Amino acid sequence: MSDLLVAPRRPGGRGSDVGRPRDPGMDRSILAATIELLAEVGYARLTVADVARRAGVSKPALYRRWAQKSQLVVEAMVTQMRPARNSETGSAAGDLLFLTEQLIDILTRTPLGRVLPGLVAEMATDPELATSYRELIIRPNQLEWRAAVRRGITSGELSAGTDIDFVLNALAGPVYFSLLITGAPIEAGYARSAVDLVLARFGTAARA
Repeated sequence: MSDLLVAPRRPGGRGSDVGRPRDPGMDRSILAATIELLAEVGYARLTVADVARRAGVSKPALYRRWAQKSQLVVEAMVTQMRPARNSETGSAAGDLLFLTEQLIDILTRTPLGRVLPGLVAEMATDPELATSYRELIIRPNQLEWRAAVRRGITSGELSAGTDIDFVLNALAGPVYFSLLITGAPIEAGYARSAVDLVLARFGTAARA
């Protein structure tokens, strides 16, 4: 559990910060225990008591850090969203392919994919949870994807008029649609096909 990074602070999401300084090692243990239990039982069956027991901490100690289960789960999910390596591959096509494949891997091979439908349902009635999820998970990843598209524009691989939002939606949207709506498996060649479509629309080589 010691290798797990502590998630960024959630605005208004933690429990009380008043009192003695928090132990980062305890934070990591709690987050790691949360990830393990999410993989085993899913979001609905996960309880704060089980997380505390698995992490070897008291429930009051956990609640001092995270006031609600949903807050804890979002911050635990942040630890799953960290890229394995730098997304700059040397080309726009390579960058976008890497990011798309990384997203698919995260949503199909980590606990995030299993618990995301439950989190989305909770977000409908919990504005703080929705804000936390968007600020800690969605926004940082969007920034990375946007940077990749802008690098492609700067290098001349993508046209100056490339619609960045369209590119992000075209690549990531169907992945979330499959996970949250249809439940259909994501085809093995999806990432490459999606990037090829983007390049066909906005790539300068396709227009040469």
